[in-house]
Amino acid sequence: MWLHRMATAGLLAVWLAAVCAQAQEPPLLNQAVQNNWMQFSIASGRVTLDGTRVGNIQSSNSDSSGRREQLSVRNDNGEPAMTYERTSADESLLFDFASGDRVRIRRTPKGAGSVVPMEFVQLPNEKLVLTLGPADHQQAYQAASLWHLLIAQPQPCKQHLVPVLEMLRPDWKLAETAAKAEQRLLQGVDGDVTAERSRWAAWVEQLGDDRFAKREAADRALRAADPSVLSYLRQLEFGRLDAEQQFRVRRIIDALSGQSSDDSPEQVAATLSGDPMVWLALLERPELSTRQTAARQLAALLGEPIGVDPAADPASQQPQREQLRARIEEK
Repeated sequence: MWLHRMATAGLLAVWLAAVCAQAQEPPLLNQAVQNNWMQFSIASGRVTLDGTRVGNIQSSNSDSSGRREQLSVRNDNGEPAMTYERTSADESLLFDFASGDRVRIRRTPKGAGSVVPMEFVQLPNEKLVLTLGPADHQQAYQAASLWHLLIAQPQPCKQHLVPVLEMLRPDWKLAETAAKAEQRLLQGVDGDVTAERSRWAAWVEQLGDDRFAKREAADRALRAADPSVLSYLRQLEFGRLDAEQQFRVRRIIDALSGQSSDDSPEQVAATLSGDPMVWLALLERPELSTRQTAARQLAALLGEPIGVDPAADPASQQPQREQLRARIEEK
């Protein structure tokens, strides 16, 4: 094993030397991705660094155009971590992955270029945050997952976030996956969502039962539920749960999040189908049929009229949708 690690380190050193010696080569990050030194995935709508094929490395590079790079791959308390920084004449770019799924990506323009300032932050058990624009004109978007973000804010994501994320994995095709998931979501509408969410709520309540057997039964039931249960669990207000419920819910989320690698459109649709916030976003779509479907699903999920006419012009319905958003967030 030790000899294998030494050989791997030697090959890596040769590869890095070759990269640094050739000014016309793609950036260090591209080289690392192409050579599969790091494995990234999107599971349950969260971007993760799953592992690395190399040990701790530090490398830097510069070329005649003024581009400078630094790449650090390391192990933080048993978890893979990576930091990549690139500066050029018109922008600086940062990728920072810690403990696998703690992610910060920042893109900052230099001078009066066309680059829009962008920051993407993902922290455990918190909403993802995408911030766009300069400090005095910032727009911030929050969502439970990357898929929520792509459905609620498709244009800003496609223009600013997706191209940067796909530097990590050019084969992700995130906008295409989100579009296919939305199509499947609309085609597979199920009127039984209210009963399903009631069962999940009962099982979460049972996780705090005084009887161990009851807690274990609820734990098993939640793990075996439809994949959309993961979105439901992520949106729970942990402050309203007792310590046992919080511990078990977090453990179930971790287990369900790690069951697959990249999300498929089918998995995304199943996960999002019971989330009122997703249907609220679809209620703003220009297609009447989409708004009508979203209105029916919202009424079923909330168990009451939504107070928004899907046949009306979406632009005129902004105040009503904001009132509906407040009602959803109160539940």
